[in-house]
Amino acid sequence: MHLLDSIILGAVQGITEFLPVSSTAHTALYQKIFSLHSFGRNFDILLNLGTLLALVVYFYRDFWKIFIGGLNFVFNKKSKNRDFFLIILLANLPLVVFLGILEFLEVKITSAKLAAANLIGFGIILYLCDRNPTNKKEFSLKDGMKVGIAQMLAFFPGVSRLGICLSMCRYLGYDRRESFRFSMIFSIIPVAGACTLKLTEIYKKGVVGFSCIEALAGIVSAFIFGMISVFVVSKFLKKHSFTPIVIYRVIFGISVWFL
Repeated sequence: MHLLDSIILGAVQGITEFLPVSSTAHTALYQKIFSLHSFGRNFDILLNLGTLLALVVYFYRDFWKIFIGGLNFVFNKKSKNRDFFLIILLANLPLVVFLGILEFLEVKITSAKLAAANLIGFGIILYLCDRNPTNKKEFSLKDGMKVGIAQMLAFFPGVSRLGICLSMCRYLGYDRRESFRFSMIFSIIPVAGACTLKLTEIYKKGVVGFSCIEALAGIVSAFIFGMISVFVVSKFLKKHSFTPIVIYRVIFGISVWFL
């Protein structure tokens, strides 16, 4: 049993999931550098259950509004919550269709060099977008669709779904904390969908490459460190820009390129 390895990978997932630095690239690199046990792609996706729970707990007010909005939509009742629910739902459709096509075609890209280049390149894009002035407060469906289309780029290694969503939000003129909040709430559908599909696949096949205890330890670790990470990042963005994170992305990207 590799219990400690699962806890470490859960911690890495929890910390980096709420940073625009590509959590997938970090877990892969930590496995390589510290010779951690490789549990497989299924395990990496299951760790998202921990960060998803942290996300729901931290932004519980927003998710309650989405839940109420969903009920209002079902019963055809107009409200601001209903409008927000529709923005989240419709803006994620491009990604759902895109990933569905890629899954059908069995397209997979795992190039380390490409991940390194994207970490650097899209980090610079985040820096440039972060310099835009803030001139918007409430998200519209039109802007939500733009963010939804942009996040399809997260399919490529090293881009970071959060990073590309933050870049688009800042480009559109939303402030840093609002961009972070919306980008994280925006992730509920793709992350929940990916976890559901993977759990269904694991249930059908039965062979996963890790024990239930290892999976639970990783998920709990991801939740605990995810809560710490989302709290720290949210407070950090009150007074600071994304520049320190961009610098880290560039350094990390260079490290990945030469490893």
